[in-house]
Amino acid sequence: MSARGAASGARCGTRGRRGRGERPSRGSRSIVPRAGKKERERIKPTADTDLGTKIAWYASEAFGDVTALVKGRFGGEAGDGEESTSSANPPLTFDEAVERLRVDYERVYFVTGSMDLGLYEADCEFADPFVSFRGVSRFKKNLDNLGSFMNDVSLSIDSFEVNEAEGVVETQWKFRCRLGLPWRPNLAASGGTKHVFNEKHLMEQHVESWNIEPVVALRQLVRPGRK
Repeated sequence: MSARGAASGARCGTRGRRGRGERPSRGSRSIVPRAGKKERERIKPTADTDLGTKIAWYASEAFGDVTALVKGRFGGEAGDGEESTSSANPPLTFDEAVERLRVDYERVYFVTGSMDLGLYEADCEFADPFVSFRGVSRFKKNLDNLGSFMNDVSLSIDSFEVNEAEGVVETQWKFRCRLGLPWRPNLAASGGTKHVFNEKHLMEQHVESWNIEPVVALRQLVRPGRK
């Protein structure tokens, strides 16, 4: 999930703007002899969204870019998320990749922007209910820019399923936060993320789905929150 994406049956929780979560439980692991992998097709957004909804997403991305530019111009830091643990060393095994991903969930990477960039292929594909695109640098930039607006974050991880045979980790989560805008809107959603790793144990797909319609999430952004 991205900072745009949103996530209380809880085994991992965090409260406050930059809180750390408990370690995700080990979940279940499926090990089956791996068949030859097929070339994966380009992934699409995980929901059918109309043009207006897509425009709203791109507008929020542009807003984050402008905000980062203004912060930089006036002496602030572009995206005030925590530093990434951008290890130059890729994981040596699938088990190592899984453990490093667990740590990223502990620090709520898709809100704080604090993530292990060494886990990703440079052209990793990202998809959510709004859009899909390639490039971990764009994903990280959006987390840094838009994640800085998320306060009072609460995240619970309901499941963390590992399929070693397919090189896949699937999570289910619930998410809630308050956005740092003048009308203090609240954003809440539940959903899941599918992390697909290649033979080099690097993530090549990050596919996020929500259990609410994207337009419903957008309506939350214009509804004033409680003071």
